[in-house]
Amino acid sequence: MIEEFKQDIKSLYESIINFKDIDIEEFKQKWNVKNYIADVYQMLSKKELKKETGSFYTPIEIVEFMVDKIIEEIDFNKNLYLKIVDPSCGGGYFLIRIFEKLKEKIKSIGNENIEEQIIKNNIYGYDIDEYAVMITTIELYERSGHIPKNIILGDFLTSDIEKFDIVIGNPPYMGHKLLTGEYRSKLYEMYNEVFSDKADLSYCFIKKSIDILNEGGRLIFITSRYMLEALNAEGIRRYIKNKGRIKSIVDFYGIRLIKGAGVDNIIIDFIKDDKDKDIEYIRLLEKAKGKGKKVFQDIGYGKSEFVRKISVNINSLEDRGWIFLSNKEREVLNKIKGVYLSDICESFQGIITGCDKAFVLKKNSAKELDIEENLLKPWIKSSNIEKFNVLPTDDFLIYSDIIDDVDKYKKAVNFIERFKNALENRRECRKGVRKWYELQWGREEEIFKGEKIVFPYKSSSNRFAIDCGSYFSADVYVIKIRDMFLKTTSYKYICGILNSSIYEFYIKSMAKKLGDDMYEYYPNKIMSIKIPQYIKKIEDEVNNVKEDTIYRIDMILCKIFGITEDEYEIIRSWCS
Repeated sequence: MIEEFKQDIKSLYESIINFKDIDIEEFKQKWNVKNYIADVYQMLSKKELKKETGSFYTPIEIVEFMVDKIIEEIDFNKNLYLKIVDPSCGGGYFLIRIFEKLKEKIKSIGNENIEEQIIKNNIYGYDIDEYAVMITTIELYERSGHIPKNIILGDFLTSDIEKFDIVIGNPPYMGHKLLTGEYRSKLYEMYNEVFSDKADLSYCFIKKSIDILNEGGRLIFITSRYMLEALNAEGIRRYIKNKGRIKSIVDFYGIRLIKGAGVDNIIIDFIKDDKDKDIEYIRLLEKAKGKGKKVFQDIGYGKSEFVRKISVNINSLEDRGWIFLSNKEREVLNKIKGVYLSDICESFQGIITGCDKAFVLKKNSAKELDIEENLLKPWIKSSNIEKFNVLPTDDFLIYSDIIDDVDKYKKAVNFIERFKNALENRRECRKGVRKWYELQWGREEEIFKGEKIVFPYKSSSNRFAIDCGSYFSADVYVIKIRDMFLKTTSYKYICGILNSSIYEFYIKSMAKKLGDDMYEYYPNKIMSIKIPQYIKKIEDEVNNVKEDTIYRIDMILCKIFGITEDEYEIIRSWCS
């Protein structure tokens, strides 16, 4: 069906550019187009194609919010020939809305031939999808009666682009793994300031868009919020700060409005000048979920039912990660003193089996199969971890990395062998680095032995637990005290600190926010926090965990850091 749709689009497009008689209504009736042709194209396109191109069309309420925000602030008495470009125009949603709003605005100042002027002088678009270009052309032609010549089939990133006054849109979401080797190498060369290692393609779009802006020009993108915090986004954060100012950031904060993209979004509004450095940071609240257009009307009218607004100076944002806190929140954060956790501890990731079914089984099954006992290790996942404690599990891991002779471990090898084909296809096995019956990444056994602190990689709240002897999956990380500090601190003390409300606020203030009220507890963030030197009272609280243990630990820390009652209420507002 998609091929028939494409053929009809091509025929319609060719009829328009060749000035033949056309009936767009007939096409719309055939394909049941209710609002936009791109809606049908998106529905018919395969999910795989969207992932290959990184193309996910923007919900119309977001398009309207972004376009209206820009157009309402333009004085067309001063600049009637303002040039606006969407660098990845897709089905033309942004350009259609821009046409409609410009027509309204310019008409109000009494100009004639409005439609022709807008199509010829104001609106431009690029896309690498020829059908997206055709659809945008058809949509704009239907509304204006004029053939748009400025909708270009081409790669915005590698083309020579003229200067523009406004860049607006939704750049593709595509990680380095989806880019071909030759193209990726070209981008690394062209965009080395912002694009390297595991950076996202959208960073190249942001840089190029800033570069082609006239002085005083405006960039407004809806893009991934990972650029606020990700390690590989340090280059683009620095570039944005050095090239102008951010007027505002709307942070969706885990509320996903673009279906299928699997990306948490922000709307960034950038101006290429060196004026006021204060940023209006707008964070969507949980109650905004499912409210759609009303949320953006709320923002537009300056209300706050669904959002939280603060003003942040751009100079307070560090290149290593942008943390948006109110002045009071930042004051609280600055009170937390101590030594870096990384100075006294180290962190490790759990085991990657490469095929859990081949190595993980229930205790009863292991007993029935008579699996060699010294290979069996208690196995936990992130769901087993609570604050302070690890829930009991009847899962066991066959730790096959210690098999030195397959004949000595026939029962275990026979169990694993059921999945031999899949195991042999693992990358490390194909390279000859691992034997087929070994774990993909078994880590050093010393990591799992003895006392340690375990915590989940993703969680809605701090969940640090003391464990002894469990082995665990890659969605769990471990903290181990360095040998030289074992006499001057303790696991219970560190566990108490990390489970406190104070440290939940501390960690969440800099952690990546994910969808569904989840945060990323990545070790590079956890290990960078500061903790005070050993406090026996906190260890005593952990020795006898009660319903109010967290509160009691909080009160000890509030006294040490000089945190007031009002400041403690701010901290509590961040906690689950």
